[in-house]
Amino acid sequence: MTKLLTDSTPETGRRAVIALSEAERKVYVDGRPCRLTSQEFRLLMALAEEAGSVLSRDWLLRAAWDYLSPGKSRTVDVHVQRLRRKMGGFLFETVHGKGYKLRAMPISLPVRM
Repeated sequence: MTKLLTDSTPETGRRAVIALSEAERKVYVDGRPCRLTSQEFRLLMALAEEAGSVLSRDWLLRAAWDYLSPGKSRTVDVHVQRLRRKMGGFLFETVHGKGYKLRAMPISLPVRM
């Protein structure tokens, strides 16, 4: 299954289209392949499943790492930083004291990869 998400940031004029192929474990940003580690891909998928929603670090640790008792960990922060570097920082929003959200929202179009 392929997910297609888009984000447009009016303040900066930035726009991006993200295509995620879960079966092939591939990510494309604006039609260009984006190489992610397996864990980065799992985190991105967790964020994409709840696109637009603020997700706590604990929730993300359970969803992307299968941690049952997350505790204090900077793992999510480090991996979000890597996703920002590889995909575009404006796609990921930090909500202070709450967590992170993927700004891109799903769109429905037939997609072939």
